Amino acid sequence: MGHGKRRNLAALAHLAAPALVGWYLMMPPDSAKIPHSVEQSAPLSRWSIVATFDSSEKCEAALTDLQNKNRDPVELDTTGKLRRFQKRQPPDPALGTARAIGSGCVASDDFRLKGSKATKRED
Repeated sequence: MGHGKRRNLAALAHLAAPALVGWYLMMPPDSAKIPHSVEQSAPLSRWSIVATFDSSEKCEAALTDLQNKNRDPVELDTTGKLRRFQKRQPPDPALGTARAIGSGCVASDDFRLKGSKATKRED
């Protein structure tokens, strides 16, 4: 095989390599103005990463389960980092529901996360 053909195959192999995109289950920040609610319109850079997944299907399944069982997304954070960011206050079921309803799945390469200050969970 000639040198040019090898270079072309290498270029094709590079293009065919799948992009490694993970998925984040993210929740919006708590509202500073309205009790028991979240700021769904806040930029993604202010949202918190609750959990990571290797496919959108797994993320969406976790999100659906979270919303169907009316669970606070903070419960999924196994590192405890999100709990430490919360103010020391009694549990707020209404806020947990608002967090669950407002949560969503976001691709790790989403342009809105560039320069993100989102709270990331480490596995």
